[in-house]
Amino acid sequence: MTGGLVLRSLTGADFVEARRVADAWFGHPVGLTMHRLFFDQLGPSGLRAADSADPGRMLGVLLGFASLAEPELAYIHFVMVDPEVRERGVARALYEEFGRRMFAGGCTRVRTLAAPQRDRSIKFHEALGFVGTVVPEYLGPGQDRVVLERALPFRAEAP
Repeated sequence: MTGGLVLRSLTGADFVEARRVADAWFGHPVGLTMHRLFFDQLGPSGLRAADSADPGRMLGVLLGFASLAEPELAYIHFVMVDPEVRERGVARALYEEFGRRMFAGGCTRVRTLAAPQRDRSIKFHEALGFVGTVVPEYLGPGQDRVVLERALPFRAEAP
């Protein structure tokens, strides 16, 4: 990155660019984990990251929302960051801004999932203060997941 990070809410229009790079950024096919419907309907609570020096280039995406079933819970469906800018704080900035917005809206905790073999993802979340529990067959037979959760806010909010 050459400038500062610019974060804004996602829109349905961001889907095309995100879908184009998703499999490469994740390192595996994401299938319907990334569906246009999510961007159209949940995008306003998600975030897009770009470099202020090149705001047209997407550096990262976080798709998350406040739960209807558990109003105090924010849920992060997925996060992806351009491999060229990893380890530069993009994902952390996305998580912190999402957490700030969700906390301001009344959420007191945040949850996400990771496959047990995704060590890098699990370590990243643990570094942010998430605690994970392996739930066998969370997504069906043979589909164990680590359910990661932590309290909001990520940082102390000003009164």
